Amino acid sequence: MTQFPLSRRSALQLASAALVPALSSPAEAGSGSIRALAFDGFTIFDVRAVAAAVVSRFPEKGAALATAWMNKLFALSWLETSAGRYSGFEAVADAALAFSAASLHLSVTEAERRDLVTVFAQLPLWPDARPVLETMRRAGLRLAFLSNLSAPMLQAAMRANHLDDLMEPPLSTDRVHAFKPSPRAYAMGPDAFGLPREAIGFVAFGGWDALGATWFGYRTAWINRLGVPAEPLPPAPALTAPDLSAALRLAGI
Repeated sequence: MTQFPLSRRSALQLASAALVPALSSPAEAGSGSIRALAFDGFTIFDVRAVAAAVVSRFPEKGAALATAWMNKLFALSWLETSAGRYSGFEAVADAALAFSAASLHLSVTEAERRDLVTVFAQLPLWPDARPVLETMRRAGLRLAFLSNLSAPMLQAAMRANHLDDLMEPPLSTDRVHAFKPSPRAYAMGPDAFGLPREAIGFVAFGGWDALGATWFGYRTAWINRLGVPAEPLPPAPALTAPDLSAALRLAGI
């Protein structure tokens, strides 16, 4: 296979895009009955910081490592879900990073792997995140994360970005020991909010996540920040946009 050199910027974009095996085309949807919104963590936290940390630590092979790591991370999480197993995000992320480094013949110590996995708990906000969350809270909507990230990671990132006053306690897949797109993961929303799924909007970063949430029965906004292609399987999400405007429209704001 022919390989092409990448600029640092292109490498980061490709590494980040590995986090988003995409979905669907935009479609308007009525949303007057939405009373709560469940967010994938990466719709609010800027996951590009993970790829940037990898490239900073390993300048020569960082882009390739970041891409391979994200692909293997999702592959392992889906494998565990399909097999009815659950190791938790940190363990899967560490295993995926070790495998990816070995596949690239790159020496990465246990301490280096730990530091890179920890970046997931230190992600900054996307620029539009706080204004949108504040607008939603003023409108009376209930908000919470519903994420494959571990509970400690979500809590740390929420504290660091001062989101505790805007969002309810996070719904980590640690609660049900099943990564998304397991229906058990999406079912945390109705259980935690005490609302039927029809009254809950789901805000997805990855196309696969938007598809899984839509299959579960949520009205879903896909925040396609990286402009990746749509998933080939139906149905489409209710709304698609490159920013959180789709979530506002889903909520009728």
